[in-house]
Amino acid sequence: MSATTQASFQASGSSDCAIRLAVIVLNYRTADLTISCLESLVSEVETLPGTQVYVVDGCSNDGSVEKISAAIADAQWNWVTFLPLEQNRGYAAGNNAAVRQILAGETPPDYILLLNPDTIVRPQALATLVEFMDRHPEAGIAGSRLEELDGTPQRSAFRFPTVLSELDDGLRLGIISKLLAPWTVAPPVPEGECQVGWVAGASMIVRRSVWESVGLMDEDYFLYYEEVDFCLAVQRAGWSCWYVPQSRVVHFVGQSSGVTDTKIAPKRRPTYWFDSRRRFFTKNYGWWYAVLAELVWAVSFVLWRVRRVIQRKTDTDPPHLLVDFIRNSVLVKTMTEFLKAGLPDINNSQSSPADSPMVSSTDSPVASQFPRQGIPELAEPELSLWQQIREDWEAHGRDWTKPGFRAVAVQRFGVWRMKIQPKLLRAPFSILYRSLYRKVRNTYGIDLPFTVKLGRRVVVEHQSGIIVHGYSTIGDDSIIRQGVTLGNRYLDRPFDAPKLGKRVNVGAGAKLLGNVEIGDDANIGANAVVLSDIPAGRTAVGIPAKLLPIKPASEAPAPEPS
Repeated sequence: MSATTQASFQASGSSDCAIRLAVIVLNYRTADLTISCLESLVSEVETLPGTQVYVVDGCSNDGSVEKISAAIADAQWNWVTFLPLEQNRGYAAGNNAAVRQILAGETPPDYILLLNPDTIVRPQALATLVEFMDRHPEAGIAGSRLEELDGTPQRSAFRFPTVLSELDDGLRLGIISKLLAPWTVAPPVPEGECQVGWVAGASMIVRRSVWESVGLMDEDYFLYYEEVDFCLAVQRAGWSCWYVPQSRVVHFVGQSSGVTDTKIAPKRRPTYWFDSRRRFFTKNYGWWYAVLAELVWAVSFVLWRVRRVIQRKTDTDPPHLLVDFIRNSVLVKTMTEFLKAGLPDINNSQSSPADSPMVSSTDSPVASQFPRQGIPELAEPELSLWQQIREDWEAHGRDWTKPGFRAVAVQRFGVWRMKIQPKLLRAPFSILYRSLYRKVRNTYGIDLPFTVKLGRRVVVEHQSGIIVHGYSTIGDDSIIRQGVTLGNRYLDRPFDAPKLGKRVNVGAGAKLLGNVEIGDDANIGANAVVLSDIPAGRTAVGIPAKLLPIKPASEAPAPEPS
């Protein structure tokens, strides 16, 4: 930031009127558009006292910094703060760089507006958004009506993507689209104010307390889907998101990135678009849901392509869309990680090329000049299922065959499947989990249900030979670690019982069920439970143990305490 710009910012901040609105304009090689956007903000700043504008440049390296700086100086826009960054790390990182500085100020504004450089603000657009947020304290985010220069509205109020919306997007069949209308991501443009799933980041106002409670935008998104992800996180935190059509903003679609410009032939989708889509689904809905959504879209898109050829419809799809989609899909990326590391990392985000559209680095000298001062950092994303399993695999010496690793992996799977929504999709995974859980418990004697809370890199010590059934013998001088279950769990099969050798050391809290022969000089730890006589048709559970019938009550006597 230049000394002149910094001085002007300090002067404006010390005025009698406190800053109520901060506007962030993120530039990347669109200097002329950014200057036009600033020109449209002049009347807004004059009619809305307490407005400060931040222009962030994402290391354009095309003369944008010099051109924008000169325009600000020539026009004497003392309400503009210019923040040139030294790296281009995308839309979220670029905006976050300015948000951090704004929130670290002595008197941070009530609202922060994210505004694209390829926009022209209509009169009173900003004041309308501020007035709406003042009237609706429950609203965390609100978006403007985006429109063409001639006033034609653009779709800028959306629903969140789902499997059904992916089906509609791929199939493009009239009757199906009508049936799936309630799930369409981009519904018809609303006429009045309404609550929506998410709004376009081209003009999106966010309440200060939202930034402070929810955190900043996820910088693992380079470009696209970051505002969808942010709006979803904000709503999950209890805030609402609104569309305010009285606030009108002209949007020259796709001028910043060149990807979504509808006035030219569609370009091939960049890799970062697929990376962002994949991250959104896996992060917010889970790995299996993301795979299902991809399969639904791919199959329906193939059907559309066949129908397009038969009906001789115009091809409006980006080149190589299906091939690129498959190449960047969750399944293909998972297999790539599997081949590279031996276990997939299903939440891995690829870094984007530095010369791609958008912006920034939170580690730049500009950002480091403004400490957070209590503003919460972006929360570390929760580890995915396969990330946890890979850590446990490493902790177990990279040995797939260890019973301890298998028990922990099944437990992790059990915890993960509880996050699947809706519950109808969870049912097959629950059936699979119960089968795997019983297999591990009955084969290895490790009783580790999904309700147990596990940390990271958990190791379950387990000696070979410990087994619940099948004429097995535990050799001399063996060590049985804490908390395992040993013995015949279903005692109507009396011959399926293991034998312990001499000097066997059984850890504290172990459960030794019936029909277990224990050799000389055995050492059984504190709080272990040893049951030597359990009637047929019963099973022992818990510490202290209780006898429960394994047959229906009509076929077995009432349970008796041990």
